[in-house]
Amino acid sequence: MPCARRSYGRAGHGDKHREIVSLPTCIRGAPRDVSPAAEIRLREARADELAALSELCLRSKAVWGYDAAFMEACRRELTLTGEELGRTLVRVAEHEGRPIGLCQIAVEGPNADLAKLFVEPAELGRGCGRVLFHWAVATARDAGARRMTIDADPGAVPFYIRMGARSAGVAPSGSIPGRVLPRLEVALCPICDISHAGAGFEGEQQDEDV
Repeated sequence: MPCARRSYGRAGHGDKHREIVSLPTCIRGAPRDVSPAAEIRLREARADELAALSELCLRSKAVWGYDAAFMEACRRELTLTGEELGRTLVRVAEHEGRPIGLCQIAVEGPNADLAKLFVEPAELGRGCGRVLFHWAVATARDAGARRMTIDADPGAVPFYIRMGARSAGVAPSGSIPGRVLPRLEVALCPICDISHAGAGFEGEQQDEDV
């Protein structure tokens, strides 16, 4: 039997870009609603803000305590480009008109990849990462994907576990030669076997962001 779905988010008058995301209830951590204090709004990324969004990714990555040389090595991988806007799906999370996070996914047939999920350090723990993750799950599932993979920063793994991902081995870092990252997987029901939903793990984001 297909899972029940739960919707969250509110579309205000004149706010045509506000998204309401419908989620299968078997995905762990699906919120009953969006906290009124958070007032998180999702919208498409714009080409004129890619540089600023890339810097947001770098600030978010840096919370794990990496040194300057490490962060510089990650810069290319964490930089959003105009070409990526054409072949991937990117959503920006806003609070009071200010970008506070972003999520990027790529979908190819039955497979989806959570390429980026970053939140401003000052906004961690306020639910932004969770809202973005649920958007990624719902969007990938609706695009026909059966599973979503996440090559996670080690510090972000507990967050993704709470979101219902599971371990799927390791993957080479795209920035640091010789470094490997935890690879996680989320089963996207009701398209596929739901037995793994809620068993699991995540990607490039903060443990505190719940």
